[in-house]
Amino acid sequence: MNLNKSKLQEMCQARGWTFPKYSSNQQGPPHRPRFSASVLVHGFTFNTKTMLTSKKEAECSAAGLALDYFDENPQPPQPKRTKCFSFPAQPSHIASLPPPSSPGLPYLTYKEKEIWNETTSTEGKKDTYELELMLAEERKLWQREKHQLQLKNIELENQIDMKKNELEHCRKELQHMNEREESEQKKAENLIALAEKRKRENEKLHSEIIELKDQLQAKQAVNEDFEAQKNVKALEQMLKEKEQELTDLSEFYNALIFKERSNNDELQGARKELIDGLKNHSKIYIGVKTLGDLDLKAFQLAAKRRYTALEEANERAVELCSMWEDYVGDSKWNPYKVIMDETGKRMEIIDEEDKKLKNLKTELGDEVYKVVTTSLMELNEHNSSGRYKIQELWNFKAGRKATLKEGVAYIIKQWNVLKNTKRRRN
Repeated sequence: MNLNKSKLQEMCQARGWTFPKYSSNQQGPPHRPRFSASVLVHGFTFNTKTMLTSKKEAECSAAGLALDYFDENPQPPQPKRTKCFSFPAQPSHIASLPPPSSPGLPYLTYKEKEIWNETTSTEGKKDTYELELMLAEERKLWQREKHQLQLKNIELENQIDMKKNELEHCRKELQHMNEREESEQKKAENLIALAEKRKRENEKLHSEIIELKDQLQAKQAVNEDFEAQKNVKALEQMLKEKEQELTDLSEFYNALIFKERSNNDELQGARKELIDGLKNHSKIYIGVKTLGDLDLKAFQLAAKRRYTALEEANERAVELCSMWEDYVGDSKWNPYKVIMDETGKRMEIIDEEDKKLKNLKTELGDEVYKVVTTSLMELNEHNSSGRYKIQELWNFKAGRKATLKEGVAYIIKQWNVLKNTKRRRN
């Protein structure tokens, strides 16, 4: 249907006619307008039979009616034109005479020339009037579209303001959380240093207690005089004080451990909030990565090398990707081996001799092999207990797990960009 207007214009050009002239009419409320249209072709006017939902659709419908008519009547008769002049009974053939300037036409009298000029002038005025009507209708449509765009612009600005307020609130919360995290981290470091100091004192107390007990036993064995017994009592009192001090130190150490666990839970909660907030953001710098997901593009490239039909290759790529995601998440499959690094520390790496991985590399190539082994190493590092998919705050630029501080800095940077954009807009 959209080709009707272009086909009609090509037909007029091929037959040497003037191009079609369209006019339209709108009815109904602004939020649900209905349109009718007409087209003037070679002196014939064609009107749409029903009201349609858009001006373009109505004009295409009118053009379709004109095409149907001229297909049935390849050589239509010249339409009668209304005379806009009044002379005493003139011969009817004069109004349809061709322009006198055309070569090879019969000689016209002066009066016949006047009739011809007046007729063409009237038709030109009629065409001009119809063109003005069309332009006025177009101006109305333009004004209406301009008004709608202004309303949409206002709505978008309101939404930007709302997002700005939400982001400002989030920025303040994250900044407060970051400050609190730094404060708690300093406290934890101080407490840990104090705990280490207490631990060393505790060990020293243990050795002193053991030494005091040995001295007490030696004093009691030789059964010395009263002064010796007095010293023994003093030693016993000192021993009780040391034991009480040891008990107090143990309680303080337990409280320190509880505080550290509480701070860790709070930091994990903040990290979870960041992950929830950045799920739908871009993955250029800081974002959320689902560990255990495999990149479908690598499987599509491998499938295209094996299958010529694009649809078949895509289907096979989806099947292979889904199958290997199941393999990666299977905790019963253990494609790792333990080695000792240069410092003598045990570490796990991918077992390149694993049968599944060797077959994968042979059948699908190095790209898919790298995607699968990378996913296995990430899961083994961050979720080795179950090897199921988890969402993690990720530094895509560095290719590693992002710190909470990096996530907070990224949110603040995005907020500043939005604020500067709004300022430039205003």
